[in-house]
Amino acid sequence: MPINVSRQIQEAIERGDFNNLPGRGKPQRLEDNPFIPRAVRLVNQMLKDNGFAPRWIEVDKEIRAESEQVEKLLANMKERRKRLEARIRVQPLRHDAIRRSFELERTRALETYVSQLEALNKKIQRFNLMAPVSDKQKPLYNLNAVVARFHEECPGL
Repeated sequence: MPINVSRQIQEAIERGDFNNLPGRGKPQRLEDNPFIPRAVRLVNQMLKDNGFAPRWIEVDKEIRAESEQVEKLLANMKERRKRLEARIRVQPLRHDAIRRSFELERTRALETYVSQLEALNKKIQRFNLMAPVSDKQKPLYNLNAVVARFHEECPGL
């Protein structure tokens, strides 16, 4: 005869078997992962106690910060384009000079954007090798897609 675990748990709850368990109402300590070797847990605890984190966590923070910087570069170029569009409306005779200047600035920004993303992809690859489990890994930036996004969000004047 099969055992119905769900039914047994429900009956125990109804009898009150779980009412006075130690630690009831207190947060669980999920810091100790039993699947990580004891030596690794001790090293991680020493790092944490002294204000440090495992290298893969530090690299993850760096990746997030650098990703934000790359996004700011694109946002700044979009804002710059808006300001120059307004300036062209006010000074239509200077349209060609403003356009050439912006195109040069835009080309340099795109080169910087791609260069930073290439460096970020290398850091992501290193991170993916360090991450303790595969679900922590990060996808690489598709350079063709981000260049297309740059051109779409920040077209020429």
